[in-house]
Amino acid sequence: MAVGVVDANSEDIFQTLMSLGQSRSEWDFCLREGRVVEHLDGHSDIIHKKLRGDWLPWGMRKRDLLLRRYWRREDDGTYVILYHSVFHNRCSPEKGYIRACLKSGGYVISPVSQGRQSVVKHMLAIDWKFWKSYLLTSSAKYITIRMLGRVAALRELFRAKNGNCACMEFSSGELMRDMGLPQGGNERTKIEMQSANECERLEGPVEGPQGGSNRHLSSTGSLVQLNDATDEFFDVPDESEYDQREAMWSSDESTHAADQRHAKLSSAAVFVRKLHDLAVQKRGYVDLQGAADADNGPCYYGHTLPKDSSCTMPSSWSMTDPTTFLIRGESYLLDRQKIKAENTLMQMVGADWIKSDKREDDLAGRPGGLVQKYAAQGGSKFFFIVNIQVPGSTTYSLALYYMMDTPLEKVPLLERFVNGDDTFRNSRFKLIPYISKGSWIVKQSVGKKACLVGQALEINYFRGSNYLELGVDIGSSTVARGVVSLVLGYLNNLVIEMAFLVQGNTQEELPEFLLGTCRLNYLDASKAVSLDEC
Repeated sequence: MAVGVVDANSEDIFQTLMSLGQSRSEWDFCLREGRVVEHLDGHSDIIHKKLRGDWLPWGMRKRDLLLRRYWRREDDGTYVILYHSVFHNRCSPEKGYIRACLKSGGYVISPVSQGRQSVVKHMLAIDWKFWKSYLLTSSAKYITIRMLGRVAALRELFRAKNGNCACMEFSSGELMRDMGLPQGGNERTKIEMQSANECERLEGPVEGPQGGSNRHLSSTGSLVQLNDATDEFFDVPDESEYDQREAMWSSDESTHAADQRHAKLSSAAVFVRKLHDLAVQKRGYVDLQGAADADNGPCYYGHTLPKDSSCTMPSSWSMTDPTTFLIRGESYLLDRQKIKAENTLMQMVGADWIKSDKREDDLAGRPGGLVQKYAAQGGSKFFFIVNIQVPGSTTYSLALYYMMDTPLEKVPLLERFVNGDDTFRNSRFKLIPYISKGSWIVKQSVGKKACLVGQALEINYFRGSNYLELGVDIGSSTVARGVVSLVLGYLNNLVIEMAFLVQGNTQEELPEFLLGTCRLNYLDASKAVSLDEC
């Protein structure tokens, strides 16, 4: 990772980075030429970059990259640009070039000094398909660090222009919110994220002294997100750190992790939509169907996923700090400011991690479970259950159980939600996601902004005498089904934190309050309890 402070506003830098035209040669010493292969939507496209050969080590042939590019603008003026290598049937490898594999990478451009300057963070994890890099990892590091030097070149460009950036020619159909997306052809193209092995198998042999193929060896270190910087900074871990850091490339897919102190806020649709953008359609991830089933014993709904307050046990849950999440404050309608949540209305009391050959609904209403146990005892305890259902030939269900002692009528907004119709519920139920530990690209993609789940996915509501269960059907949306490949593929490398709430729209409903929070530690699909064995 390279970090530098650039004397320009974030929008000008974003436009400069997005340009693939002649103006790019003013600062990008790596690029020979670039073009857009296909516009996908208003925030993503497929681009092809041919790299110059004069900056590469002697004897190394020219490289090119075929990338899927995604971009977005945050509420605070931060821009995020993400890349990863793809296949595309309209851009085959060209003679004279060896196609490198960009496992993950991109830019984060954050405004500072009241917008007069910006901190530019550039990350690359790339397999150059160069035989020396497999014999000597420092060779691959050298090439990557040279490429990261573009941050310094970008800084010097704006310094020379004294902060006045000329309008750059755009390479994609829609960079700004108000620009229309050009309509492409109707041809359906097959785009798939490359795994490390596929890069070698499908993109051709690694360049070697006799032109033969070499076995791919992943070698990257972790990247630590910096809060600020006064100059460019290159984070190159020592070899000894490779086995100690969390952020490692796995043998099955290209996953690069980074501990990041502050997650960037994303658009409301990113939680579902961007995971789809990064998902593999058919290959690149472990086939979880064949994973060995753990001996989990009989099902007891509400307790199939163990609790671990120390947050060290894989496939476990705990509550997380509510101050991690931002909610609408009392004066939100006037100043649009959000505040840190201080507490939760409910306590998390259990969780299920189960799998079945069909969708499992109304877990709270099943005999012998946690909710029915309390129902039999009587009392005023009320349960709120969020059942996230991931479809497929095997359907996974993650159910989170929350309980409160306060009578429902003493919480008017929640009472209206519980007893209201589905239209009202869908317009108010919010989820705030946060990837506290995981790959850099997943963190940047998910963000940390509330999403109205019912506006994107179908929710089935089940009302019992002492509970309301929400069955969030991921399979109800074509876009959301893309979540399955990414989430299940990365799941055991992620720590996921979530908060749930009912959105407050009127002054009487503010400030908002969290219903509950949870922290899911490195979930393992193979440890999901099979209902067929219960």
